[in-house]
Amino acid sequence: MSLITSLLIGIVALEHLYILYLETIATSSEKTSKTFGVSTQQLKEPTINVLLKNQGVYNGMLALGLLYTLFFASAPIEMAAVLLSIIVVVALYGGFTSSKSIILKQGGPAILALLSLILFK
Repeated sequence: MSLITSLLIGIVALEHLYILYLETIATSSEKTSKTFGVSTQQLKEPTINVLLKNQGVYNGMLALGLLYTLFFASAPIEMAAVLLSIIVVVALYGGFTSSKSIILKQGGPAILALLSLILFK
């Protein structure tokens, strides 16, 4: 895997670790409120809070999967392709159902990493 591809995958992993932080640790913070366009009062509601934390764990697992791909996987190209494809599909879904900006903010880095993976292996 090329250095550029590895760096892009690392950026996607860091982005998802940050999302994990926002959704599970700083769930009802002002930063989380601004990032997701939801009031801090709504973020404190038990149902929303639990759902957001659950979503954060998924983002964290994607990040860990990407980091595992970079440092330990015996088939890193295939594993990275699967994980990045999942992220792109989820970003597209989020963009169509929630906010169009998700496609660029969350999907953009994953799309670039996936293209780099395909072009430069």
